Amino acid sequence: MKHRWPRSIHCQIEAVFQCIRAFGQGKDENPQAIRSIGSWELYRKESHDFADFMLKLGLTESILNTSTVAAAMYQYLEEKLFYYIEKRRSRHSYQTMLAALGKLEYAINSYIELHNLDVVPLNEKELRQEYYDLSKEFLRRMSRDYDSRAYPNPMILLEKISNDTFKLQAVLQYEGGFRCEGVGAPRNQNLRNPLIAQALRGIGPDPVSGLPVGHVASVEKGGKETVHYISVETYRLLEGYIHKHGKLESDYFRYLEAINQAARETGQYAPGRGTHGFKHNFAVERYMECVHHGLSHEEAMQQTSLELGHFRLNETLTYTRGHK
Repeated sequence: MKHRWPRSIHCQIEAVFQCIRAFGQGKDENPQAIRSIGSWELYRKESHDFADFMLKLGLTESILNTSTVAAAMYQYLEEKLFYYIEKRRSRHSYQTMLAALGKLEYAINSYIELHNLDVVPLNEKELRQEYYDLSKEFLRRMSRDYDSRAYPNPMILLEKISNDTFKLQAVLQYEGGFRCEGVGAPRNQNLRNPLIAQALRGIGPDPVSGLPVGHVASVEKGGKETVHYISVETYRLLEGYIHKHGKLESDYFRYLEAINQAARETGQYAPGRGTHGFKHNFAVERYMECVHHGLSHEEAMQQTSLELGHFRLNETLTYTRGHK
């Protein structure tokens, strides 16, 4: 049977995406395919935006000419990065675009394989990783109209906390999504919940990236145990702190005031942010990390929800809503 290929680049986008449409299928059946309508619409839209860019450059040839697509992708990512920096757009939006281009690459290669075409596959993973790293360096974590309680620049805030106990607790909340009671600072003064040696579960793989991370268990809201994942460096600091002091624990209101003071000094104070702001930062960062590693929107929300210790996905939406 003769291979039929549409002339329009936009129709070509639709043709290759049909190869990776897997609504209703489980992840084990087709791990890299698109299984949800939300992800399907999002990735196709971003890919059509890239097609518009190619047409603007006068590139009207087939997207199966992978060398042309690769060159256009480099230029597209470069121009988009400068645009996002100039317009102060969020890192989330840029990284969503990167994830979509990754799916477009997978769709093109799937089409090539399905039709046994004599075409060099597209392989721009390293390029996307380079621009993913650049986005983390140059783009804000959130847009100007971000409406959650996350801190605009949590790293600067963390550096301003002088008390070692409070700083370690704040880093744990930021890196691992702990509630304040999970790091030994419960709001309820009648409830003691220190972080002790039994919570240290060792170094193991991150369930999303596969990289080594520290595993720490905490009992938080509702008495549910949640496993949090933190950097190996922070895990070693926590391990050393507990070995020296026996536990990680502090007065909630003193901890809160230390965070608020650091927020004032760095121009990030807002009523209601407090300790919980770090969980909002964690949720957005973790969600985007999940998407970057190939999880669909629903899968990324589910994983982030588990690490936040939530029972329902709609709770996690309060942490990620408004992020563009």
